[in-house]
Amino acid sequence: MEQLSSLSVTPLLPVAVCLMAGIAVGSWWQPDFPMLFVLLGAVVVAFACRRWAVMQTMAILVCCVTLGMTLVQVQGRDTNEMYGRELHGIVMSEPAERPKTIGVDLLVPSVGGRTLRCYLWKDERSRALKLGDAIVFKPATSTFIRSDEWAYGGTAHQQLSRWQRTRLWFLKQRHQLLERYRDFGADEEAYAVLAAMTLGDKSAQTTDIRETFSVSGASHILAISGLHIGIIYILLTWLMLGRRRFWLSQVLTVSAIWAFALLTGLSASVTRAATMISIYAVFAERGGRHSSVNVLCFAAIVMLLADGQTLFDVGFQMSFSAVLAILLFMPLLQGIYQPQNILIRWAWNLVLISLCAQLGVAPLIAYYFSRFSTYFLLTNFLVIPAATLILYGSLLSLLLPPASVALLWVVRLMNGGLRVIASLPGASIEGLHPTAIQVALTYLLIGILFFFIKYYKKYVQIKKNIVPLRENN
Repeated sequence: MEQLSSLSVTPLLPVAVCLMAGIAVGSWWQPDFPMLFVLLGAVVVAFACRRWAVMQTMAILVCCVTLGMTLVQVQGRDTNEMYGRELHGIVMSEPAERPKTIGVDLLVPSVGGRTLRCYLWKDERSRALKLGDAIVFKPATSTFIRSDEWAYGGTAHQQLSRWQRTRLWFLKQRHQLLERYRDFGADEEAYAVLAAMTLGDKSAQTTDIRETFSVSGASHILAISGLHIGIIYILLTWLMLGRRRFWLSQVLTVSAIWAFALLTGLSASVTRAATMISIYAVFAERGGRHSSVNVLCFAAIVMLLADGQTLFDVGFQMSFSAVLAILLFMPLLQGIYQPQNILIRWAWNLVLISLCAQLGVAPLIAYYFSRFSTYFLLTNFLVIPAATLILYGSLLSLLLPPASVALLWVVRLMNGGLRVIASLPGASIEGLHPTAIQVALTYLLIGILFFFIKYYKKYVQIKKNIVPLRENN
């Protein structure tokens, strides 16, 4: 009964997990028969079991698994049709120059509006590419395009929907802001970090920058995520109207958050954070109660229904794992120690959040990057205050350019501090190569640890309540 009660509090968690499982299974095993018919059959069974709650719950979860497999089958068919035929696309990112290629995001309106990360062979033509250019290409795969497989032109601009035109307009505004950053007189390293942290543009990052941030455990700060959205949300809350116009301030705040999300390119972590804040705003405006885990899972479900391949995006996986770990473990750990001093309380909460987030992403970091950063706590004490100053300072510098001197000083100070941390002995444990099964088992152990701590705390609380009753009797 205890487990069922816990499940009723977060009903979207098993739904999201089963949907993810279905997408993973569908990507690994693709049956020859249409999964849509299996999904319809599962829905009929779930409806027929409405008198038996447990059986209906199991049937609904099976529906979620088959829905995930159906999404992979339907969306995968569109992806396979792209190969070997002529496509019309638009450059939707700042071209990133690599040793032998130019990396760009290409929006293909004719294939469900998919955005492909492609690498063009580096030559004079590809170096001249810029945001918004239309090209015609014929990829053998979705990643590498040779010089003779693309040309300027095409009809992609005429095929854009209103939503896609809006996205392109915001990205062009970002390009203008990036040009203003260059006018600040920043060196290449400072510019690359500033562009990534405030506008989500990673095209200027070098191998040295990525390695320094990775070894020191600060890679998350280079990707716009819930931390950045939260900092901006606090600023907007201060600037908006008071409680008398609460509904209006919430609408303006959410609109500004989504405008910022569009400006930064709508990455998986930004979309998740913006969706969560939007849902919170709706519930707050109506005065309702909500579960943070439910809000997180709802955001995941919406994103996966829009594009099932989002599940395999590293940013999506790490963003949701970190936030879920924070939401689950923070309430359990906050009762261990509750300092009264404001500064100590801030430091203690930062330690707990860092530990919880690291618990959530450590298996993924080991799997994708084969390392574990040992000084992540020290790193967060540096980068989180710096991120706040950089985000607020970048806005101030765009309004008052002389303020950019102080902004660049903060960026260089943070970069220097991270280089020092990365050079410390044992800063990173290298050579970790866990398999996917080992990662899954690690998360299973983390789940068991969560339930152990949760029910142990309840056991201790019940025992404390029983002892006084016995003494009184």
